[in-house]
Amino acid sequence: MKRRVFLKQSIMASAGLAVSPWVISGDSADSFISTEIEYGKSNYTDIKVLVLEGTPRKRGQIHGESLRKGISEIIQIWKEELQKARQTEPNKYIEEFLEKTNFAPAIKKWTPHLLEEVKGIAEGSGIDYKTVFAFQLHDEEWWYGLHKRFQIPLPKTQHCSALGVFGQKGIPSLLAQNMDIMTYTDGYEVLFHIKPQDSPVESFIFTFAGLIATNGMNNHSIGICCNTLLQLDHCGDGLPVAYIVRGVLDQEKYEGAVKFIHDIKHASGQNYTIGGPKEVAAFECSSNKVSRFIPYKGATRVYHTNHPLVNDDQSIYKEVLKKLPAERRPKSPGNSEIRLTALEKRLKDPSKRITVDTVKATLSSHDDPKNPVCNHLAKQRARSFSAGCMVMELGKPPVLHLAPGPPCSTEFKAYKF
Repeated sequence: MKRRVFLKQSIMASAGLAVSPWVISGDSADSFISTEIEYGKSNYTDIKVLVLEGTPRKRGQIHGESLRKGISEIIQIWKEELQKARQTEPNKYIEEFLEKTNFAPAIKKWTPHLLEEVKGIAEGSGIDYKTVFAFQLHDEEWWYGLHKRFQIPLPKTQHCSALGVFGQKGIPSLLAQNMDIMTYTDGYEVLFHIKPQDSPVESFIFTFAGLIATNGMNNHSIGICCNTLLQLDHCGDGLPVAYIVRGVLDQEKYEGAVKFIHDIKHASGQNYTIGGPKEVAAFECSSNKVSRFIPYKGATRVYHTNHPLVNDDQSIYKEVLKKLPAERRPKSPGNSEIRLTALEKRLKDPSKRITVDTVKATLSSHDDPKNPVCNHLAKQRARSFSAGCMVMELGKPPVLHLAPGPPCSTEFKAYKF
């Protein structure tokens, strides 16, 4: 994939989120967004598919070498945006961020092979390891930056939409998501086919150059989608989001994937919708609690956006709200609530048969034009866009339907292991 021109904007969006719930009404959020506008790619018909095989270190080296130019470019953009958003020299800020957090022990405990992979990315791309390590921590940098902004001590310890359907006769479990991420990733998206040397578990990972994962599925019909929940408590020594995604996709069984997200300590607030051949479930995860969201009793379908529905572990967010005058506090219904309503209206009826085409139409929808499920790059200061839509058929064999752009206007292609 050739580099495309991009819409420069702030770091005010992390993987799985377009408009943060922490963007306070009436706040100076626009000061975090660049005024210089360039436009994204004019069509979304192509995506680089890269096979990563061999040892973890070798897989990282293939990633780094094959995408060297793109990784160098996007990390430079990321640093420029950090400087604008955090009002500091980016390399100094990265050093401070890594000094005041301690994610490595959790990574070594739960996903040690991924540290090797990240080292390989650094070696292959020619970029220093600390920078590449920090680049994996988009969700974690988000809340760290907001701690600095609101002067809240770290604790000691508008737009991703996800859905899942299971239990339909003649149709495998379905799991799907619009991955709404930072607009500066436009043109750097990639689909990895990961083939470990010492494991029978292969994965398709949708992400962008330099990052180990945003979401994906494996050849054992396990899939995972993510929605950032910044309102939930976080911690500086848990397992970061990108590593959790990969850790889930290392599992051979659905039960193992669910156990994994219950066993680990979570660095960031996140909803993980996890699917298997017989079931799909949504879990709101904070640093202190994992809560399953079930839309209604006996539901065989689930949907989620970017606000907590069942997890009340929100002490940090409550401290943020105390520091703000009433007129600057978030107002409801906001973008996330409106998108959730759109999903619910299309999916809640248990008598309605949900097919792959139904899922595609749902994630392509613009039921509320100002708060659409399908989010486009526009000639305005947008924070994020639907960089890709993944629809996973979790049957035997599993099939991935991927549109590498806003799904309402992007062709889906099918991928099989």
